[in-house]
Amino acid sequence: MVIVIFQIGKTDNKSLESSINDYLSRIKKMMGLEIITIPDLKNRGSLPVDNQKKEEAVRIMKHFRDGDQLILLDERGDGQNSRQFADLILSKMNTGCKRLLFIIGGPWGIHEELRSKANKILSLSKMTFSHQLVRLLFAEQLYRALTIINGIPYHND
Repeated sequence: MVIVIFQIGKTDNKSLESSINDYLSRIKKMMGLEIITIPDLKNRGSLPVDNQKKEEAVRIMKHFRDGDQLILLDERGDGQNSRQFADLILSKMNTGCKRLLFIIGGPWGIHEELRSKANKILSLSKMTFSHQLVRLLFAEQLYRALTIINGIPYHND
């Protein structure tokens, strides 16, 4: 199985980017991983928020393939602890999922059309974080889940 993470725009904070890349390199040693960065929209400040979210969704959906499993990261989604998240990933692996897609929305969130295509909506927290900080939090949780699955000491209950 390959995990594909979609994100909007580049990470412009070098400290965050360094930490994110550290976790991503660890993950790549355990599982196939692809990061797809959707470029920021030009002139986005002049576009209504819904139009921005719609255009981001269109750009993301161009990458979808038949059989993909789609999980959105959104504070309004279902909360899980780290072991439950590991179980979710393991269940996708065991059912023959070829590509598990995670979408981190842009600063305004995720368009309803994309939300309607999701197999699951997952919350990292009920609090709202910047979409760039979510990249770090999610990378760490994904790494943690893979260590749980592979029996690597990292997670403590």
